[in-house]
Amino acid sequence: MAIRPSKSRRHVDAVTDIDLTPVMNVFIIIIPFLLLTAVFAKTAIIDVYLPQEGGEQTGASVQQTPKIPLIIKVTGAGFTLDGLGKGIHVPKGASDYDYKRLAERLSELKDSHPQNEEAIILFEPKIRYEIVIKVMDASRETHYLKDGINVKRALFPAVSLGEAG
Repeated sequence: MAIRPSKSRRHVDAVTDIDLTPVMNVFIIIIPFLLLTAVFAKTAIIDVYLPQEGGEQTGASVQQTPKIPLIIKVTGAGFTLDGLGKGIHVPKGASDYDYKRLAERLSELKDSHPQNEEAIILFEPKIRYEIVIKVMDASRETHYLKDGINVKRALFPAVSLGEAG
């Protein structure tokens, strides 16, 4: 025989709602805090190439004339071009380096040697980082106006960096 539940004990299945107010208060505080402390950074990548040690062999020992790279030395007195641009000196201006004149000299070198694409930038240890980046930008491409349109021209896109010793 089955035992009947007592009448004094009644079990009521009442649905109780969960109070989400404290959790919502925490989210209201955390979300703006995380948004304010987040770092939104834009990164830029500049391709830098290492110089090749030895020429590539094409065919059965075909002798090619070695390409002479352009060497740009950045010193406290200005820019000195060596290698491909041997003997060209771009002196420092009154207060800053003359990047426009450097770009003109590099454009002239590119006109006379269109097949060369490699440039090696050597800088003294005391040269600031932003100067090295500006020299890299000036040696990689130049801008000029043609029929009222701004045109980019690639100069020496394969840039290598080193320290002048």
